[in-house]
Amino acid sequence: MNIILTMYITLMPVILAGVANMKLLKSNWLLGWTARIDGGKTWRDGRPIFGENKTWRGALGMVVCSIIAMIIWGFLCRSFPYLQNHNQFYLNNDNTIVFNGFVGFWLGVAYIVFELPNSFWKRRQDIPAGQASEVAHPLKYMWLDQMDSLFGCALVLAYFQPISIWLYLAYVILGAATHLIINTVLVKMGWKKSI
Repeated sequence: MNIILTMYITLMPVILAGVANMKLLKSNWLLGWTARIDGGKTWRDGRPIFGENKTWRGALGMVVCSIIAMIIWGFLCRSFPYLQNHNQFYLNNDNTIVFNGFVGFWLGVAYIVFELPNSFWKRRQDIPAGQASEVAHPLKYMWLDQMDSLFGCALVLAYFQPISIWLYLAYVILGAATHLIINTVLVKMGWKKSI
């Protein structure tokens, strides 16, 4: 139970940033950045490369939200020793604004970059953007959808704090389960169209 709490404390900025970015995408912020990451181009099979849901607005929003979330969470960790002592980012690194901003940047970048291969693969399977939960085998695709970005975020953690492959995979699985629960709530709130 203690390790699960430690994992949540460590990756809380990613959770907060993901929710904040979803809210941001429902706002009028950065409307000039709505261009698709793939530029609207298609692959040699005639299908979109990543699809219409992968935009520069969403990418930039995730990076900005991750930086802000990491800095705020770092401040809270400094204020509450229990959080500080159980945050794996701070086991061998100082909890400073510069460090938190740097980690937040890479968490945001990793989150976006590690989503792209999954989006590319889904377009090859003719799965519409944002519709993975509505295909013939929803559980199969839902879990893949939730895990992709977590592989990247856990890799960022592993760079700053060496962890075992088992703990790395535990972060991915716990993060995916949390992502699935949060997405379900966001759909019910109307912030997302599908899980």
